[in-house]
Amino acid sequence: MKVQSKERIKRRKAECMKKIGVAFLLMAAAFFSLGGYEGEQERVETTYIVKSGDTLWDIGEMFLEKNTGGRRYILEFIEGIREINPELAKRGSDIYPGQVLRISYFVKKQ
Repeated sequence: MKVQSKERIKRRKAECMKKIGVAFLLMAAAFFSLGGYEGEQERVETTYIVKSGDTLWDIGEMFLEKNTGGRRYILEFIEGIREINPELAKRGSDIYPGQVLRISYFVKKQ
């Protein structure tokens, strides 16, 4: 078994930390630069009729794909649905087939 000097171990740790730091910076840069849209946006308001088996999560995912006007996360999007549909707050966010939900999202302005 080969014994490494303390100095060599320190150098290897320092090199490893540099590589981890660079990887972290690259990931952070990618995270903050992808998906955002800085141009003009317009709000789209529509309605959706709940079908049997639908959940707020499913509906949120469906409309989140249409949201091209900037980054939004699914939980934020679902909260937006709750905010513009006050009856959801009264019913504990339960939805039922036939219920009409108002949905809004943002798209890039053409």
